[in-house]
Amino acid sequence: MAAFIGWFESEKGIDPVLKAGIARLWFVTVHPFDDGNGRIARAIADLGLARSEGSAQRFYSMSTQIRAERKAYYALLEMTQKADLDTTSWLEWFLDCLDRAFDGRAGPFLGSRQSTLLGSSSRDVTQ
Repeated sequence: MAAFIGWFESEKGIDPVLKAGIARLWFVTVHPFDDGNGRIARAIADLGLARSEGSAQRFYSMSTQIRAERKAYYALLEMTQKADLDTTSWLEWFLDCLDRAFDGRAGPFLGSRQSTLLGSSSRDVTQ
């Protein structure tokens, strides 16, 4: 745990959004406690995302989006954990899921191409 905390608290070498995704994966994979690992992993990822934004205020819910996509979440989590721990597919999914959370689409899982096409018209309503 000390190595994880040291890595998570360090400021060098990795984009903070990627760090949030890796931290969530790592914590759930290591599963250090008898209970509460999922809740702690969500809190760690949320902390990493908040740090990446430099703000305590967020107008999206990554946890809500992951809950809406829980089948894909668990399938990818298991695939990543049982393979060679290459985090590429996990991070692609995490970033796509984050994008959908930004858009507020907590509906059924949409493929990346569909997400991009549907999201392009609804992304920034302030422009």
